[in-house]
Amino acid sequence: MKIECVKEDLLQALVITEKIAGTNPTLPILNCVLLEAEKDVLRVRSTNLELGIEVVVPIKKEQDGVVAVPASILYNTLQNTSDSHIILATKDSNLILTTKHSTTTISTHSPEDFPILPHTSSGATYTMKSYELMLGIQSVIYSASNSTIKPELSSVYIFEHDKKLFFVSTDSFRLAEKRIATKQKETLPQPLLLPIRNALEVVRILNQAHKDADITVTITENQCSLKFDSVFVTSRLIEGVFPDYQQIIPTRHTTEAVVLKQDLLNVFKKMNIFSDKFGQVSLYIDPKKKLFTVSARNLVVGETADSIDAAISGEKVEMNFNYRYIFDSLSSIHSDSITLFFSGIGKPLVIRGVSDDSFLYLVMPMNK
Repeated sequence: MKIECVKEDLLQALVITEKIAGTNPTLPILNCVLLEAEKDVLRVRSTNLELGIEVVVPIKKEQDGVVAVPASILYNTLQNTSDSHIILATKDSNLILTTKHSTTTISTHSPEDFPILPHTSSGATYTMKSYELMLGIQSVIYSASNSTIKPELSSVYIFEHDKKLFFVSTDSFRLAEKRIATKQKETLPQPLLLPIRNALEVVRILNQAHKDADITVTITENQCSLKFDSVFVTSRLIEGVFPDYQQIIPTRHTTEAVVLKQDLLNVFKKMNIFSDKFGQVSLYIDPKKKLFTVSARNLVVGETADSIDAAISGEKVEMNFNYRYIFDSLSSIHSDSITLFFSGIGKPLVIRGVSDDSFLYLVMPMNK
């Protein structure tokens, strides 16, 4: 292989692909990126067997070829190269990187050991905007379970209903749902269960794309691929059935409190100091006295109680929650004011934005 390319083009491709080529002592080939020169493009690939990425880079080619090179070494070498153009050539078992002012030799691995990146071209397809996918995933992913005991809970559930894309996640203690209206004529062929680690990587990769970039989603039984600009991503899908979460969302409430989101954020930042090791805080709402109080107590640090200005109606209620579970949801609400709906002792709290009904958050109370 012998090619010439712009350093920034290759570096940008490595920014996208290098992250998932982590340290893997049992399979060193997974620490590599595969560089494949064919015609007038260089295909840069990486995989961790759960997720695969391919980025196409324009080149000036003298000779086709393919090589597997340690991703971090190539990335760091390019980062610290000041010249704008580079020449890559293979010789024996090495990759020779030449610029105007330097020559670097990097040991390589056999490209035959690199896993094949599946291209799901025969499945059903769907098109969405990059910002839709990013917003949907970011709005709910913190609610997914970090445990792999129930794989369907360690995923983002994506489906379409009534011209809206739904993004849902839950760890059984809390649940987040984001709805995004879509103008696409086609419908999502089937629900998707995207593993959370892959979903996080998809968001990172999409951050490199234009917000209005069209993403072509191709879906097969256990895999999906995303294609946009010069980037191709393929991910396995979790096999399983996501819980019928609609059944646990309360249809009526006994107490309602409307507060400024920033007031609640400020109070919960303080609760971080005084809550116990379980993050427990107490919410006390008394409509007759027009009181909304948040308190926390830590035997080592001390205790605190803060009142928040609120519009309150319904019955008096006092319940305990993990403050982190409520705090995490606030960044997903694009509204200055939020409404907290209580349905009675032992029942979940529902949070919505006053002027943003596209997001719903449910959190279970804690026992004292």
